[in-house]
Amino acid sequence: MAIDLKTPHGVPNEAEGSGNGKYTKLFENLQGNILKGFARKYMRLLFLNFEGEEQEVKQWIKGLKLTSTMDQLYASKYRKLSIKKGVKPHDGGLVMNFFLSAKGYEELGFDPKKLGRKQGNKIFQEGMNSKRSLKWLGDSPTKFEKGYKEEIHALLLLADDDEQELIKKTEGIKSFLEGNGIAMVFVEEKGAALDNQKEHFGYKDGISNPRFISQDIEKEIVERTGADQWNPILPLKKILIKDPFTDRNDDNYGSFLVYRKLEQDVEGFDNKIAELAKELVLTKAQKMKGVTAEEYAGALAVGRFKDGTPLALSDTYENKMPNGDVPSPNNFTYENTDRKGRKCPFHAHIRKTNPRGQGLIPKRFITRRAIPYGKPNDSNKKGLLFMCFQSNLRAQFVFLQKAWANNPAFPRPKTGIDPVIGAGKKVEQQWPKTYNSKDKVDFYFGDFVTMRGGEYFFAPSIGFLNKIDTIK
Repeated sequence: MAIDLKTPHGVPNEAEGSGNGKYTKLFENLQGNILKGFARKYMRLLFLNFEGEEQEVKQWIKGLKLTSTMDQLYASKYRKLSIKKGVKPHDGGLVMNFFLSAKGYEELGFDPKKLGRKQGNKIFQEGMNSKRSLKWLGDSPTKFEKGYKEEIHALLLLADDDEQELIKKTEGIKSFLEGNGIAMVFVEEKGAALDNQKEHFGYKDGISNPRFISQDIEKEIVERTGADQWNPILPLKKILIKDPFTDRNDDNYGSFLVYRKLEQDVEGFDNKIAELAKELVLTKAQKMKGVTAEEYAGALAVGRFKDGTPLALSDTYENKMPNGDVPSPNNFTYENTDRKGRKCPFHAHIRKTNPRGQGLIPKRFITRRAIPYGKPNDSNKKGLLFMCFQSNLRAQFVFLQKAWANNPAFPRPKTGIDPVIGAGKKVEQQWPKTYNSKDKVDFYFGDFVTMRGGEYFFAPSIGFLNKIDTIK
């Protein structure tokens, strides 16, 4: 049954019995973690270079037990039921995803051009290490880790709440691949979720992700006080495209994946926050609430306090709770709350990358799926294994990074680059000296996130991967 990707409302959860079967095939053929995050605590990423004969590699791929969206929805359903019954909930078990780069498609005898010119396919074909991408994204190849300088054909993602089971499964796959000459594992990354959905700088992550599943949308609207200002719903056309290597009448869809290893200089970030804090003045409300100058300075850089409270709505913590269970407000636009950037500066990370309907600026959504690597309070390197899904590489992620985060003149002259992920001209940003004030402080903040390697991938449909050895 043909799916309308332009439908402006959420897709019903067939696993909950709320649909009429229209989306069942789509869910069965679509890899998990795209429309809904799978929320496992531990993750392994294996970056592969195919070495075996084409048919051997295809046979191995065909045999992978990939997690579909339907698998994911049923696991979530059973978890909810067990919690309701008062029994120990099942964690859903191992999650497995498989992605191909343009070079990977070519190695297997498929033409990546078929993925479509409108989707920024030329960027996909060239790869993230191309001169074009390096220039547009502001990346420096001299800072890439060794393994990411090699040609990467595929990415195998494994995740589980049981770390020992994950390690066992990962080692088994690596041993099989290399022992049978099917593929070389050039890079292995190890991710682990931090408490309360935070990343290493200490801020809650993924709050503004778009929602696609009806039940997730309803939960979002209830928990985050409505959606009359900011609508979290995104049509499927913004994340899915038809898998071109399958029958056009089948419900086989995939999505472009951007992967970037982002190393975070936490000590440098905190030291700079402390420097900025000395230039700021706290409001009476902040002092009464116990907000420190450093907490306010950090919120100015990110656009939210560490608990997720957006500066556009408050100069103090509104939802600061020990367990972090209260969802952070997300129903707001800058047009209605802070048009002049006196509360949340124009350069703040969440404002730069999501202007929220400010003026005539179009929406450039990406769907983020990231997990930290490294341990907090550890001198070893740490950061974020950043991943995001979209249907159009150039119009979504690449545009967002190039034209917004790295552009010191966006959304207006002298804004400066994004202080968290920006890479561009180092001009001083203008910071509100005190909350909702005209007084500004000129201060440069940046260079605390370094890209250590990445690639563009496509998440093929399971329908394609199940027949990969027979499709020409």
